[in-house]
Order: sequence, then structure tokens, then C-alpha cells
Amino acid sequence: MLRAIKIRLYPNKEQVRQFNRLLGCCRFVYNQCLARKIKSYDERKFSENRTTLGRFIHHELLTDERFVWLRNQNTKVLKQTVIDLMAAYKNFFEGNAEFPKFKKKHAKTSSCRFEIGAISMRNDYTTYRLSLANIRNVKFKCSKKYADYLQKHKNHIKSATLKRLPCGIFQLSILVDGDLMRQVKETNSVVGIDLGVKDFVVTSEGEVFENLHFKKKESRKLKKLDRQLSRKKEGSNNWNKARLRLAREYYKIGNRKQHYLHAVSNSLIDENQVICMEDLNVSGMMQNHNLAESISEMNFGEFRRMLEYKAEWYNRKMVFVGRFYPSSKTCNHCGYINKELKLSDRRWTCPHCGHVIERDYNAALNILDEGMRIIGRSTPESKLVENPTVDEPTGDSSLKSSGSVKQEANKAQCLTLCKF
Repeated sequence: MLRAIKIRLYPNKEQVRQFNRLLGCCRFVYNQCLARKIKSYDERKFSENRTTLGRFIHHELLTDERFVWLRNQNTKVLKQTVIDLMAAYKNFFEGNAEFPKFKKKHAKTSSCRFEIGAISMRNDYTTYRLSLANIRNVKFKCSKKYADYLQKHKNHIKSATLKRLPCGIFQLSILVDGDLMRQVKETNSVVGIDLGVKDFVVTSEGEVFENLHFKKKESRKLKKLDRQLSRKKEGSNNWNKARLRLAREYYKIGNRKQHYLHAVSNSLIDENQVICMEDLNVSGMMQNHNLAESISEMNFGEFRRMLEYKAEWYNRKMVFVGRFYPSSKTCNHCGYINKELKLSDRRWTCPHCGHVIERDYNAALNILDEGMRIIGRSTPESKLVENPTVDEPTGDSSLKSSGSVKQEANKAQCLTLCKF
């Protein structure tokens, strides 16, 4: 099982210069290969591929006296830029990204990748020092659990990606083909979760994970650092120092947020076999300028990504309910759809049955019911005939036509079918 272990590097001044030179050389080679591909396309020559670009690096760039400084770098690291370029072209042709762009010299972030041949096999990760290519004895920090895991699976390391963050910190992500770091118990629990702005996650069991507002709590300090940066002359040494102070504050906020997302996702994965959630259109939600800052603060997309890969690791099942399903507007008690419900209505009374409804908790219950219906519909052995689907209206048009009553009788059967 492939997983990435992130560690923070603490290079000395000479090692910082070596890292910066290596990142600069990788940027230069990437731009040269991109320019060659564009030129060959414009001249209608044969298409450049990974093999021809590799020959271009070896027989032209490294032999050119103008670029003699490239010879001081590890060739295997430089050739990894070709893989990155081909991946960028693939994403472009598949419609997942824009056309590849040239990398800027003074970009906020830059990265390069070390393949297994550029990572020293003599590294002892329990000493918290490692060697990469021709850069020796670099100090790093991580938890003892991660250090022992890297030492245990040292022979199964696939690659390592070096990244220079906007705050000037160097981070190394090591890709390891190893086992799971922890074990989770088997469970028969199912849960529906509703993501929100007021509360980050509300579950169908009534558990609430608060929105801790990491950025909002530090807004005064961020504004102060931003004002200090705006008073400096752009490009000066003092401007760069102020920029680093602001970037480091954002880095700390990001770390706190990431830690909280891992804690919440681990809790949900450990306790439940099936997790039902909405297939939210986060990019569309960001168009609402009144909510965009709050939505981006909690990283709904990153939270979903965590749940998906952890569910795959620990044999859990994720069920996504359609984004147009009226989970908040539907009374879970009787099925009535309140079309007049506003976003500001956190609690409302059902006009049909008089049931007092907590908006987020009610939505989590409806998401759970709809998720169970989706599982039953996708499994031939389970036929949910007691409740019609959304496209099969009942006689009373005011009542919701799917998931109106909790399908407790089908949950055990669905759970059995979901385990894989």
C-alpha cells in the first residue's frame, strides 16, 4: 500500500544553497523541455516523448558549455522533470488542467523529485538525518512513529519529493510501499454526515464537530502582518522578511487545520463501516461571496479526499448522495419538503406534522436514509420496495417520496453487502 510520509527538513546554510541550486536546475530543464515540445509541434515535426526528451537532456543540455553548471546536479533528479512535464500534458489533454506553463524563477513554491536511485540506501531514519543525491547529512524532524516506519520500510521507498514552501521551509514527502500504521476494529455502524459552516460536521448520531475558525481567530495578527508587508518596498530585503513572517503564520494555521481534519476523519472511519455524505459542489459554493471565506477555511474538498483514501485503506465504504437531494428541507419525521426554508433557519417546525427540527441534524438523518437507499438500489439482492424513489411520486405531492421512513430493516442487509 502506497502512502506518503511528510517530514520537515532543517538544512544548514550550505545545504539551503544546494537545495536552491537543484530546484533552479530542475526548473530550467523543465522549461527547456517544454519549449522543445512546443517548437516541435509548431514545426509539425514528430511528437516529443519521454525517451526523446531524455536524450535531449543527456546529449544537448548536459553537453552544452553554456549550461556547464547542470553537470553538478544528479542526472536522475533532472530527468524526473520530464515525467512531470508529460503528466502535465496528459492532464491538459484529459481536460483536467490548463496547458502547461513555464515555471517562474521567483515562484512562491518549487519542487523536485528524487527517484529511488537518488536516495541513499545508507540512510538511518532513526538518527533523523538523511542524504539525497549529492546533498549529505540533512537534518530532519518528524514523530518517532514516522521515523520507525521509514526505517522499517527503508527498502520499499519509491521516491521522495522535495518542496520549498512560500515561508522558506523545506518539506520532504517520502512515498513508501508499506503496511498500515494502525489497525481499526470491525464495526457494523453506519452514519450520515452533514457538512456546514456553523458546525463543521454533524452526524446522524447527534455528534457535532465544531468549526474551530483557525484563520478567523488569527485575523488580527494576519491583518497586522499584512499591513507591515504593504508598507515595505516590493523586492527589498525588509519586504522579503515581512513576506516570510506572513507566510509562516499561514503555514502554522494550515498545520492546525490539517491536524483537525485528520482527527475528525479518523474518528469517523474508526467508528463506522459505512459513511454517507453529500456530493457537494465546493467550487460552486465558493461563488457565494458571503460564505466563500468560511467554506475555504475548513477545506471541504480536502476533508472528502481524506475520507475517501482512508476508507480504501481500512475497508470502509463511502456513499455519496446527489447534491440536489433536499436533505435540509425535508422533514425526516414525515417526509414533508419545506420549499420556503432559508439558510438562516437553523431550527424550524414542520407544517405537516409539527415536529421541531434541528436543520443540520435533520439533514444528516436524511443523508443516511438516502445513502442506505442508494446502497440497496445498487445491490440486486436488496430490494427497497417499501418507499418509492424520488422519481415515483406518491398521491400526496407535499410529501417526500424517498427515504421518508428510516430503513432500519434494510441496514443490516446493506452493511453485509457493503463489506468487501
